Amino acid sequence: MNNTQEQIHFTVNIVLDSDDKANFTYSMNDKKATGGGVVRTETAGIYSLDQATLAKGFLFTGATITDVNKETPCAQDFSFKVSDNGRTITIIDTDENPGTACLVFNVECNGKAYESADPQVINEKKLLSND
Repeated sequence: MNNTQEQIHFTVNIVLDSDDKANFTYSMNDKKATGGGVVRTETAGIYSLDQATLAKGFLFTGATITDVNKETPCAQDFSFKVSDNGRTITIIDTDENPGTACLVFNVECNGKAYESADPQVINEKKLLSND
């Protein structure tokens, strides 16, 4: 990460439902969040698993990032890095191209792979002070 990036910190909780589907919830500063959002500058979204999720054995393994609309591609603006032995994943968005990307988190728990629902990220042009 560089010093000019905006950093957004999310805490992630994962619970398995009765159908063995992983339900992801996101929070920022102890308040519920979508996990996605609108980006207007180079941004690092830092997603950390909470203690209850770690205790169950969940760890990040990666992310799948795709374009919502092929006419406004921006998925190539994104990269990810798993760190802290899978406890954290950082999603870097250069915000070079406007558009909306699907962001799916890949996790593993006790040898089984799971995916998140899609917290979408929207890239918009930087607002100028005279807009």
